[in-house]
Amino acid sequence: MPMLVLLALIALPLVIPAVLAGRHFVPGPHFLRRKWQVGAPVIYRKLEISTCPSRDAYEVRPAEKGEFYYYLTNKYWRVEAVRPDGLIVARSPFMEHFYLRPDDPNLRKPNLIERLRYAPRFPYLA
Repeated sequence: MPMLVLLALIALPLVIPAVLAGRHFVPGPHFLRRKWQVGAPVIYRKLEISTCPSRDAYEVRPAEKGEFYYYLTNKYWRVEAVRPDGLIVARSPFMEHFYLRPDDPNLRKPNLIERLRYAPRFPYLA
């Protein structure tokens, strides 16, 4: 019973606007896509190669002969602009610009805990 109530609380806000508009609701990829706004913090997962991984490194793998390591790190950027062609211009804390596609699997929005925990890492836009 509690599962049914939970399902109803999730499904009703999605179905009611479609019914009131007089058409059938068919969720698709456009439904789950979120718009990127200027000033929004973003986290970008990046593959790096080094002889000494940083503290933030995860999924660390040694190279075949062991002379360096492959690892993933998270980069904390902020959206500076969204171009008309859909590209996102992100700024790093070192004032570097990165041009990213909105459907890049390495690009994501931080959740509430990450926004609070890593707030000093996201650059400020002037």
